[in-house]
Amino acid sequence: MKKRQSGFTLIEMMVVVAIIGILAAALFGGFSYVLKSAQRAKATEAVSNAKTALESLYMKLKRWPKEILEAPQHGGYHVMDDKVAIVLFKYGVLNVDCKEKENDKGEKTYTLRGTDRCGIVDPWAQAVLKEARYKDAGGQTLLSKPVSSGGKVQDHRLYFAVDRNDDGFVDKSEGAPVARVRAKALTWCAGADGGLSDCSTDKPKKMSADGRSVSNSDNVYSWQRAQEVK
Repeated sequence: MKKRQSGFTLIEMMVVVAIIGILAAALFGGFSYVLKSAQRAKATEAVSNAKTALESLYMKLKRWPKEILEAPQHGGYHVMDDKVAIVLFKYGVLNVDCKEKENDKGEKTYTLRGTDRCGIVDPWAQAVLKEARYKDAGGQTLLSKPVSSGGKVQDHRLYFAVDRNDDGFVDKSEGAPVARVRAKALTWCAGADGGLSDCSTDKPKKMSADGRSVSNSDNVYSWQRAQEVK
């Protein structure tokens, strides 16, 4: 009498592989959702911290420094560049990684360290810059590095607008992406896709559960719908 050989048939193996594939897909989908949620939370925190820093700076000086008023623009909006971040750092309202150097006259100068642009760019660009570790001939970080989620690093910088005429509001004439908001400063970023195509609309197309103004894009804003003035 022949002994029956134990083992898996081809069909059984295929069923097991299919089940493993389904479970892996479900786990990957869940991980992807958690990762995106974490990145958006970090972006919201960065935008909020930048707004707080700008407002704190104004409270200290009772004016806007020229670095704030003369900040460069990208896509029609003012962006936080090295000079803006450094002036916020010097007045102790924003924590960024700066290198301090003193010249023969005892004057202190500051430069942002390497590829770490924490405080200037959102989490999607921060991840790219920290992994890139490359510089151009002048020793500066190249901003043309593509971001996997969309756009390039320069599309993922933090944007801001401030109350230039001291009326307690920030409006479109001052560079805000909405008609009028009761605030001293507004900050926002483009989100994972790196695009601000819907950011220039006066009326947001939808509103998040916490009352924040959002559009059909994944932009992240520092203000709430209740602060907008019709």
